[in-house]
Amino acid sequence: MDGQNRSFEVRALELHSQYAWDYNWIIKTMDFMKDLDFNTLVLHRNDFIDLIIYPGKYFGYEENAGDTIFETYSHIFRKLYRYTPTRRSGPYQRRAFLKRVLEQAKRRGIDVYIENKELYFPDILLEFYPNLVHDGHICATDPFWLEFLQVKYRDFFREFPEVAGIITAPATGESRVSIKSNRCQCERCRGARKEEWFDNVLRTMYAPIHEAGKTLVVRDFVFDPQAHGEIAGVMERLPEDVVISLKNTPHDYYPTFPDNSRIGNVGNHRQWIEYDAMGQYFGWGVAMADLTGDYRRRMGYARQKGATGVVIRTDWESLDGHTAFGTPNRINLYAGAMLAADPGVLDRDIYLRFLRSENWLKDGLTPEETDEAARWFGRLMGGTWEATRRMLYVQGCVFSDSSLMPVSFAHAFWLAEEKNSLKAWDPSKADALAPDREHLEAALEEKKDAVERIAALCAISQEPPAGIRPEKAGELAQRFAIHREYAKMYAAAVNALMLTRYVRETEEDRNSEYYRAICRKRRQAVEALADWEIRLRRMAVETDYMPHTVYTLMDGDRMRCLYRDLREEETDENG
Repeated sequence: MDGQNRSFEVRALELHSQYAWDYNWIIKTMDFMKDLDFNTLVLHRNDFIDLIIYPGKYFGYEENAGDTIFETYSHIFRKLYRYTPTRRSGPYQRRAFLKRVLEQAKRRGIDVYIENKELYFPDILLEFYPNLVHDGHICATDPFWLEFLQVKYRDFFREFPEVAGIITAPATGESRVSIKSNRCQCERCRGARKEEWFDNVLRTMYAPIHEAGKTLVVRDFVFDPQAHGEIAGVMERLPEDVVISLKNTPHDYYPTFPDNSRIGNVGNHRQWIEYDAMGQYFGWGVAMADLTGDYRRRMGYARQKGATGVVIRTDWESLDGHTAFGTPNRINLYAGAMLAADPGVLDRDIYLRFLRSENWLKDGLTPEETDEAARWFGRLMGGTWEATRRMLYVQGCVFSDSSLMPVSFAHAFWLAEEKNSLKAWDPSKADALAPDREHLEAALEEKKDAVERIAALCAISQEPPAGIRPEKAGELAQRFAIHREYAKMYAAAVNALMLTRYVRETEEDRNSEYYRAICRKRRQAVEALADWEIRLRRMAVETDYMPHTVYTLMDGDRMRCLYRDLREEETDENG
């Protein structure tokens, strides 16, 4: 089989945060994985390893090769109780959890990886080693951290040799200690080169992981082109058995962004490509987004560039109690699995597999009735991404705070042009949000189109074919009704923001009738937000929508904050 048509060797699902510690959830997930031919489970928490080992050395006990956590504990329990009583029994209790997960994974032929962002550590180390803190700031370049990493990973793999490997990201600044977010001003830190720090951390981690016969996977997770360059060379120089894991788009999971330019440019390393199914930046499944088409194209590109694995994220560490499994975005898990195994699989077959596996079809259907049901479902879900794209993005630019509407004018354009800048990766988008007539009208038309598209999908959802179970059709129709309200709300917010920018910042003729008309339109758009605040507050007390995150995305208090900010804008509107 040629590279374009091959199955990915690694087909992984990733669980975050609370789900990474939920045994029953993990078992259900692994059964789902087995059914869809996923072969790798990723448990992602930054503190996972630190919560499951002590390590003994820093409590006065140097382990021997044959020791278990219980023998370690038997030597250090008094010191643990004295210095960190709430953490005393946690690691050995979590040990049983992970051992059982690993045993169940083995039965299903599933490899398990642990993912984090280094450096991470237990707080007690700062008490044991106060020299790690200078003027209130943790020192990222203290040599102690390299020793700690060696000890930490040797302890971990001594206890859990069943784990397949470690996935880590050193360049995000989201860990507890990182050269990227280092605020220490000691002489050593001031002279430190980021590339050298990344190299030291990764090679130090590699040694005990390789020694245990396991795989180190390094994520190219960065927030800007500069960081891309800083970590790129370091990654390429790592030993060739290190796997490089890349988000399918640069910076984060923004489906409007170009392919990650690092794909295919990682030296002589295996590559895994990461995708999001839940929808951090495309509506959380509250605003549905079926990415079957996007996955198909991007996985094809990844295959062409030599990638050997895919990782699909089901939830997000900053959104507790929410997962792709609990929304219609569950379709992305089916699409991801089936496209990873067979790039030629038809959309119809993906939708039909979903309908059958999720018990959407009535019993005893004819082939014609089954085809009709699959076409209806495909028409519905297949239209969601284009509608959501036009709603949450403005000309491709990220115009949300992880799908939440901005809370102020400054916040909106900081998100779109600084924090999540598209123009940093695609220079052709430099003027996408420019305060001129062309770009303003394009943005307003885009929001109008989004609302119309979602309204049309709502209408289709209310007329299911005979082969669909009524309870499933009813639930989906309600989901589309919520999606429509979210779209109308979001369009109102974006319209007010874009009109405000034009009024404040345009260099076009401010004495023109067009400008005066926009000023009037802006005032109306801002006042409409006050009506939306009332509407959202009423929704909060009069409905019981599921999941609860509907109310996170559609929050009256958040709308009030935006309304107040725009109402207080001092502008020369001349009309």
